[in-house]
Amino acid sequence: MATKMRAGIVGAGIAGASCAGALAAAGWEVDIFEKARGAGGRLSSRRMEEGWASLGSPFISAKRDPFRSQLRDWVRMGWLEAVRGNIMKGRATVSWTQAQLQNHYRPLIEPSQLVRNLMGTARLHTESRVARLAPRTIQLEGGAVHGDYDCVICSVPTPQAIPLLEGLPRLQERLQHDTRYRPVWSFIMRWEGGPPADVIQFDDELLNLAVRQADGEGVWAVHSTHAFAETYLDVSKEEASTRGASALMGLLALPWPVEVEAAHLWKMALPTGQHDGFWLGDRENRVALIGDGIAGAGVERAWESGTRLAQALVQAEAELSH
Repeated sequence: MATKMRAGIVGAGIAGASCAGALAAAGWEVDIFEKARGAGGRLSSRRMEEGWASLGSPFISAKRDPFRSQLRDWVRMGWLEAVRGNIMKGRATVSWTQAQLQNHYRPLIEPSQLVRNLMGTARLHTESRVARLAPRTIQLEGGAVHGDYDCVICSVPTPQAIPLLEGLPRLQERLQHDTRYRPVWSFIMRWEGGPPADVIQFDDELLNLAVRQADGEGVWAVHSTHAFAETYLDVSKEEASTRGASALMGLLALPWPVEVEAAHLWKMALPTGQHDGFWLGDRENRVALIGDGIAGAGVERAWESGTRLAQALVQAEAELSH
């Protein structure tokens, strides 16, 4: 019986999960090492008494197949729905206008479950912090070593990947000059009033977007602008929440306070550059890098990055097995 090909993946966000699932479906043994308590990355959520609310990307968009096909599959499963209903743009002190969002979907189940589904039969190791990558090897903080992989794949944001690549200088050097990301403060807020909308696109320098959540009366996911997050990059969650709520009350002309149930700073929300192609690889040392920091911004690009690398690895199995 032929020995199975093996891959070790760092990071259980959309890129790592899509790569893992595609490899597992092709018969590979796959380990995923994630520093957090669960999968999801920017498709994360926060549990509430009434259910859950999105703390990461409030919806998922698709410009191209095959990601559109993936989203349509999730719609058929009852896990996503197309963003319809009232989509408003503007601010209360000026005017509201109707807007449209094409090929945008919002989750009906916790977004992290979508990521978990992508993994297929891959093994997920949570609360596993990676210290360094070496040829065909992943070393965890605390000293545990997982080796003999046919390929090691790193899917974390570029600034987090660079220190892991100290032993792989050629690959590290290719990342050094393109590490800039723009941040976003994400809030879960509850309020009454405002325009009769399901999605609000703000014409504002402080807040960017609010999306009504499926669970909980009057619960919204609210995202700041990049400029807001850069201004309040080093403040506490409490101060950021106060400033975000104050901005929202002004934009919606609300007569009573806004309740902020959760806040999270995504320091690496939007990569400002990308490399040519969907991944970077060091063929000699069997290490590859994927994710939207490599392939370009957005959930779709991250998903494509993972699936494209998996396809290339499956096609190269004969070469890798020697």
